[in-house]
Amino acid sequence: MNSELKAGSLRLSEDSAATLLSINSDTPYMKCVAWYLNYDPECLLAVGQANGRVVLTSLGQDHNSKFKDLIGKEFVPKHARQCNTLAWNPLDSNWLAAGLDKHRADFSVLIWDICSKYTPDIVPMEKVRLSAGEAETTLLVTKPLYELGQNDACLSLCWLPRDQKLLLAGMHRNLAIFDLRNTSQKMFVNTKAVQGVTVDPYFHDRVASFYEGQVAIWDLRKFEKPVLTLTEQPKPLTKVAWCPTRTGLLATLTRDSNIIRLYDMQHTPTPIGDETEPTIIERSVQPCDNYIASFAWHPTSQNRMIVVTPNRTMSDFTVFERISLAWSPITSLMWACGRHLYECAEEESDNSLEKDIATKMRLRALSRTTPERVTFIRMRMVESSRHNWSGLDKQTDIQNLNEERILALQLCGWVKKGTDVDVGPFLNSLVQEGEWERAAAVALFNLDIRRAIQILNEGASSEKGDLNLNVVAMALSGYTDEKNSLWREMCSTLRLQLNNPYLCVMFAFLTSEAGAYDGVLYENKVAVRDRVAFACKFLGDAQLNKYIEKLTNEMKEAGNLEGILLTGLTKDGVDLMESYVDRTGDVQTASYCMLQGSPLDVLKDERVQYWIENYRNLLDAWRFWHKRAEFDIHRSKLDPSSKPLAQVDPNQMKKWT
Repeated sequence: MNSELKAGSLRLSEDSAATLLSINSDTPYMKCVAWYLNYDPECLLAVGQANGRVVLTSLGQDHNSKFKDLIGKEFVPKHARQCNTLAWNPLDSNWLAAGLDKHRADFSVLIWDICSKYTPDIVPMEKVRLSAGEAETTLLVTKPLYELGQNDACLSLCWLPRDQKLLLAGMHRNLAIFDLRNTSQKMFVNTKAVQGVTVDPYFHDRVASFYEGQVAIWDLRKFEKPVLTLTEQPKPLTKVAWCPTRTGLLATLTRDSNIIRLYDMQHTPTPIGDETEPTIIERSVQPCDNYIASFAWHPTSQNRMIVVTPNRTMSDFTVFERISLAWSPITSLMWACGRHLYECAEEESDNSLEKDIATKMRLRALSRTTPERVTFIRMRMVESSRHNWSGLDKQTDIQNLNEERILALQLCGWVKKGTDVDVGPFLNSLVQEGEWERAAAVALFNLDIRRAIQILNEGASSEKGDLNLNVVAMALSGYTDEKNSLWREMCSTLRLQLNNPYLCVMFAFLTSEAGAYDGVLYENKVAVRDRVAFACKFLGDAQLNKYIEKLTNEMKEAGNLEGILLTGLTKDGVDLMESYVDRTGDVQTASYCMLQGSPLDVLKDERVQYWIENYRNLLDAWRFWHKRAEFDIHRSKLDPSSKPLAQVDPNQMKKWT
C-alpha cells in the first residue's frame, strides 16, 4: 500500500486504509443498528430509536434497486419506549426482530415483515428529504408479524440458525427461546446473564451471553444452566462476539480497556457430564494503545477485526494463532498456524555427524548395526624394567607386562589375543586405514622411533597424505636426550602449534621426564584406548590406579562411551551411559550396550529398563514391527526374565468365550 493516503481516507494499519463512501445523518436518536444480511440491497440498515421506532435507511441509496421503496419505512410499536436491540432473520431475510424496554400493556419483542403489504396499517406520511436529495413518501407500519414477551423487557436478541422459527431473547430476568409456530409457549431459564446473546456460527447449540463482568456459555440441548462460566472481569463487559472464520473463538471487551480477551473453545463442543466444565485456552490481545469503544470481526478474512476508539479512530488488527509444533517419528517437523500446515524434513546428508540422533538410530535399526561387545579392565601389581629404543641409543622404563596389562593392551586394540605383544599388526592396520599420525605415535610409544619416522614419510608421500608429515619426521630424526638442547626447546614450543593431537603427544612424550607423562595422558583429543594402553606400559601401579580412577570419573561425567573400557557394564557403566543418553538422546546404543553382558541386577536398574522401553516404543513409532520383534528376541536371550507374553490366537480366544 502506498504510504500516502488519498483525501478522505483513514489509516487502519500499516497495510490497510478505509475510504469514506457515504454519510447518513438523517436518523436521530439512534440506539442500535443492524445491517441487512443479504447483498441486495447492499447498504440497507435498520435503525432502532429511543422512541421504539425502527427505521429503514441506507448508505448511498441505489435508486435502481428493487428495494428502493423500503428506504424510509418505519415500524412503530403501540407504546413508545426505547429500542434496545435488532436482529435480522438469517434465513427469511424479510423478518426483523426488535427488542424493546418493558411496558405493562405491550409486548417487548416485535417481529416485523419489512415487505408487509397489509394496507390498513400502512399510512402515508409527510414527505421527508433524504441524503440523496430527493423526496420520498415515508410509510408507517404499526402491525407486527409477531408479538412476544408481554409485560417484560428485552435486552438482546439472536435468531437460532438451525431453525428460522426459533428466536433467542435475553429478557429482564431470563433467557427465553420463542418458537414462532406456537407463540403461547416458550422455553426459558432464569439467569442474570441476558445481555449480548450470540450463537456460535460453527456450533449452533452453543450460545454466549453476559452480565456485568461474567460470560456464560450455554448448550441449548441442556438449557438448565451454563456449561461454562468465564472468569469474572473487574469491569463490566460491553461486548462479546464469536469469530465468524474460526471455530470456537470468543472475543470479549470490557469498559475502559484497550485489551480484548480471547477464549478458545474449539476442542470442547459439548459438555461431557453434568459436573464437568469444558477446558478453554485464554489469551489477551492489545489492538491499540487507546481505550476500545467497540470491535467487529471481519466476516471472511481469517481472525481479522476492526476496533474503534471513543475518539472515532479505527484500527485493522489480525489475531495471530498460537503456533503448534509436532515432531514425527521420522524427524519431520510440522507446525500449524491458522488453517495452514507446514512441514520441514531433514535434508539428506552423507555426513553422519550432521544427522539427528533419531535419524541415526533409525538407520542403524534398518541396517541391523548394533554396538560391539565391550569388556573392561582390572589390574594387578607388577614391577617395572628398562627397555632399549629401536633406532636410538637410549633406555626407558617400561612396566613389565603381566597377564592383566596384556589383556588391557588387547582390549585397547594394540596387540592381538594370545601371549604375543607385538604391535606390528596393529600398526599395519592403521597405515592401511590412512591413520598415519596415530600409527607413528603408537610406534613411538613402543620405543620404535625408526618405525615412527618411516610411517610419517609414507604418509607424506601417499595420495591423500600431508606433506607436513615430512617436516615432523625430520624433527623426530634430530631427537637428542640432552635436557638443555636446542632441539628439546624448539620441540616443546612446536608441539603447541600442531593441530593433530597424535603429533602433539609424540613430542610431549619425547620431551617429558621419566614418569611425568601428563602431556600424553590428559590430551583429551587422543582416543581413550590409546591413552589407557600408554598408561599400562609406562605408569607404575600407584600412578596407574590413580590415573584410571580419575579418567573413569571424567568419562562418567562426560558420558563418553570410550569410558566403558574402564567401567564395564556395571553400575558405574550405567552412570556413564546415563550421562551419554542425557547428552545425545541415543537410547538405542544404551539399550544394546547394557544388554550385551550386564549382570542381572544391572539390567533391572530403572534407568536401563527406561532406555529399553523407550527404544521399543521408537521402533513401534517407526512401524518397524519386525525389528522390534527381533530386538525382543535378542533381549529375551540375554535377559530371560524379560521374555514377552505369548500372543493369544484370536480364533482360540473365541473358542474359550
